Amino acid sequence: MAEHEWARLQSLFERAIALPEDERDAFVSHACKDDSELAERVLALLEADAQETRHDEPLLQRVVASDEELIGSTIGQWRLIDRIGSGGMGSIFLAERADSSFEQQVALKVIKKGMDSENVVHRFEQERQLLARLEHPNIARLLDGGVTDDGRPCFAMEYIDGSPITQYCDNASLSIKSRLILFIQVCEAVHAAHRNLIVHRDLKPSNILVTSQGDVKLLDFGIAKLLVEQDNDELTMTGMALHTPVYAAPEQLSRGPVTTAIDIYALGALLYELLAGKRHYDVARQTGSGIRESTTSHASRPSVAIKTDLSDNTALTDEALEATRGVRVDRLVKMLAGDLDMICMKALHPDPERRYSSANQLSLDIQRHLEGLPVVARPDSAFYRTAKFMQRHRLGVVATFAIVTLFGLMIAHYTNELALERDNALEEQRKANEVVAFVTGLFTVSKPNQSLGEELTARDLLDAGAQRIRTELAEQPEVQFSMQRVLGEVYFSLSALESSRDLLQDTLTEQSALLGPRHLDVAETQIALGMTLQALGTTDTAFELYESAYATRIALLEKDSTEVLDAIAVRAFLQETMGNYAEAEALFRETLAMAQRIQPGDSIRTAKAMDELGGLLRIRDSSAEAEPLLRDALAMQQRIFGRDHPDSDNTKRQLAGLLRDSERYEESQKLYLEVLESRTKMLGPLHMEVAHTWNSYSQLLQSMNDLDGAVDANTEFIRIMEATFDSPHPSMAAAYNNRGFLMRDQGDLDGALENLKLALATLDALDTPAEHPNRSFPSIGIGDVYFRQQRYTEAEDILRQALSIRRAAFGETHRLVAQAKHYLGKTLVGSGNYDEAERFLLEAYQQYAQSRGDSKTRLTADALVELYEKTGETEKAEQYRLASGNGDEQT
Repeated sequence: MAEHEWARLQSLFERAIALPEDERDAFVSHACKDDSELAERVLALLEADAQETRHDEPLLQRVVASDEELIGSTIGQWRLIDRIGSGGMGSIFLAERADSSFEQQVALKVIKKGMDSENVVHRFEQERQLLARLEHPNIARLLDGGVTDDGRPCFAMEYIDGSPITQYCDNASLSIKSRLILFIQVCEAVHAAHRNLIVHRDLKPSNILVTSQGDVKLLDFGIAKLLVEQDNDELTMTGMALHTPVYAAPEQLSRGPVTTAIDIYALGALLYELLAGKRHYDVARQTGSGIRESTTSHASRPSVAIKTDLSDNTALTDEALEATRGVRVDRLVKMLAGDLDMICMKALHPDPERRYSSANQLSLDIQRHLEGLPVVARPDSAFYRTAKFMQRHRLGVVATFAIVTLFGLMIAHYTNELALERDNALEEQRKANEVVAFVTGLFTVSKPNQSLGEELTARDLLDAGAQRIRTELAEQPEVQFSMQRVLGEVYFSLSALESSRDLLQDTLTEQSALLGPRHLDVAETQIALGMTLQALGTTDTAFELYESAYATRIALLEKDSTEVLDAIAVRAFLQETMGNYAEAEALFRETLAMAQRIQPGDSIRTAKAMDELGGLLRIRDSSAEAEPLLRDALAMQQRIFGRDHPDSDNTKRQLAGLLRDSERYEESQKLYLEVLESRTKMLGPLHMEVAHTWNSYSQLLQSMNDLDGAVDANTEFIRIMEATFDSPHPSMAAAYNNRGFLMRDQGDLDGALENLKLALATLDALDTPAEHPNRSFPSIGIGDVYFRQQRYTEAEDILRQALSIRRAAFGETHRLVAQAKHYLGKTLVGSGNYDEAERFLLEAYQQYAQSRGDSKTRLTADALVELYEKTGETEKAEQYRLASGNGDEQT
């Protein structure tokens, strides 16, 4: 039998033996429909294997006993428990230690006769030291080796309970991104072996298992090397070439030189199958030399192969592709077209010199694709690199550094890449030259002869850039829209909200007209504009924009994608802003779970999702769950960033607020001061985030009875907000509210009432719904001022409204509900409604005593003492006097 016929026979036998017995005949009939002789040979091998009889075929000619008879026997220190697999080289058994010194299970591979066991064992001893260095978490270790009683070589390997990688991905319906992340683990393991001078030679799904925990494990590393690297003609005669033709490189089929390029080709074939759901050439139509001819020519790109009707029974139908990859076929084709197509084709190049130089280089190219960076496999161009840059640009760019980085990178990309694009179409070069002229000309305003000595700020550069984008890139609308969106985001990061809104609104209108409303670029602009409008207090329009962007992304992208995650996250934050805390919590939990699925372990998005959920849980008074989430998020951010960063500052502020709520003032103050220093340094003293931190810090100082310090911090908060906003804003309502409480504590009741009513008027101007929880804060303050002015009826009315709002928003057991009960109970004592006052005060006292700090418990105890003294219940008054003390309630 010719070599290529043996390769075909081996492949079909291995695929058939892996199927249930009742499916094997149909498989062979379909796979060999054009070659009846080949079908007979495969069926004969299957029958011999099933009946455990000797067979004249060379593949089984020297087997002296059936594998089934080995179950229960002992080979060396291993007792064979069950047969768990088979292949062209032999059978694999689950085995355990027979000496009972400790419990250990292994996969024991028993090699068929026909190989010189003495040479194999001798070679194993020579290679043992080399293989001992092959320690990698994604490689199943080779533990032991020897021979059976009938002279067959065997190898003990780490036992892996898992599924072939293709089967695992399909069963779990993993997204393309998740498949790529798994594949990176495979590349890392292969690269580790190559560094130890070991080539696998038989990479295929059945040799790459994934455990239920999602860990990749490569099998048979080193064994193919051990068996083949012998001068053993008989091995070749048996047709036992240690590779699977489907995944074998052209030089492997022709018995050419063995290099690491063989494994790179197999990795490309595996990646192709993981992405496209079919092999890189039509196995079922190939017989004999056709296999080698297919692998030595260029295969169709995966995006093209998906649309090609192949007769290979391993190819997935369109319905199966959609079900196993969680995305429509037309969308899958678009996802693969471009980077992933080119990565596969570079790895599968017939010429070994044209493939990736290492598995690590292949892994890095996939990582670059995941991060939105240009890939090595893709032909370079100025527009390709610029598009990649635009895709990965995200909100949060910091002031001038962000602007200089943005335009500096664009200048570098376009000027450097123009030299490489001289052979491209003149039209493309003209467009690139126009962009270069734009970005370089943008900075000429900073030259002395242009600025005439005037000091230029980052805002000046932004304004100049926005104007020039409108005029100089009018003939390149998609580039113009992308750059305008980026500038709008930078305006937002500088708290220039009106400028951000105007630029993004114009961009969205023009972009939607050109691209249509359901376009990914439009969705990105919608989210950017929505965030600006939300910061300006225009929540209704922000809601509509977020919903539209989410609908677009969920329709055009796979569900577990960073774009969909970001769309859910902004919707969650908006629900929190609108006071819809239950809806916000559900969405924040969804974003956290998705972030952990998309990128297990440390990641920026996972840390951010933990921070956002922790902050929301803090608002909902679930401190026991919120605190560990916030601390874990902060630890993760510090591992990722290693220094001050806006994300970690936000988490510190949330954690500081939680500590303030639970009266751990010293640690809270330390964190607030760190955030103030960091944010002022990175964002400047007049940034909105700096203002919010001053606001939170003023509340801490008020809780610590440092009223002068609290007033100073609140004044700084208001100064920044007034310098930032010309129109009503939710943060201004908070500023007036907090100043009102401070003036109350200083005894200026008229000034307090004026500011508290101004806070409500600001919320009215913003069309804040009557049931929004933000209204309850100034209402509580106004009610307490009325109480102190002995205006009990007015106090009771507004405090009952505040209590009703908080019960609906937070639930009966929330600390803010207890606070409202405290104030209403005091007022009812003043008006003489003692029975109802007692009920509210006792409920507040019990809630505080169970979950809040001592000061709040003492304050409510004071009110109960006053109540019982007025009702003449001296024993009860004395009981609560023991728990009472001086101080005041944190608002």
